[in-house]
Amino acid sequence: MTNELSIREATLADIATLVNHRRWMFEEMAALRGAQADTSEMAEAYSRYLAQHLGGIIRAWVVEEGGKIIASGAVLFYDWPPRPKDLTGRGALLHSVYTAPEYRRLGLARRIAQTMVEACRDLGLRTITLHASDAGRPLYESLGFNPTSEMRLTFEDDTTRQNS
Repeated sequence: MTNELSIREATLADIATLVNHRRWMFEEMAALRGAQADTSEMAEAYSRYLAQHLGGIIRAWVVEEGGKIIASGAVLFYDWPPRPKDLTGRGALLHSVYTAPEYRRLGLARRIAQTMVEACRDLGLRTITLHASDAGRPLYESLGFNPTSEMRLTFEDDTTRQNS
């Protein structure tokens, strides 16, 4: 490993790596729970999504060493209703922060997260959310993120529908 690490905004040419990083992130989180994650369909869908939105409602950053991308993260910008202390009508979701295993504990995820937070601040956003893994939680808390009361309902398939 050299000391020549650089961070830059991702381009369409980086989509395959961004997709792989997101895929590996989910697979590693599942493995920690003793499970497996089938990420093939998600990877294909995320690739299409990035091709359509990267550079628009999604921006991503990568850390490179000698031209090899070793870490990445993305932010999705979205509209949402104004609320107390945030009248912007806009928010951001940080997601897909990943560092290759051999480069962990070097502050690369912190560097990417700080870059994304600054980009949001520069755009005048007031609220940024994310879903932290157990491993990532201390990093995000150190950057000022706080747990919220968010809840989620996920429809797994049509068998969850109830006929009335």
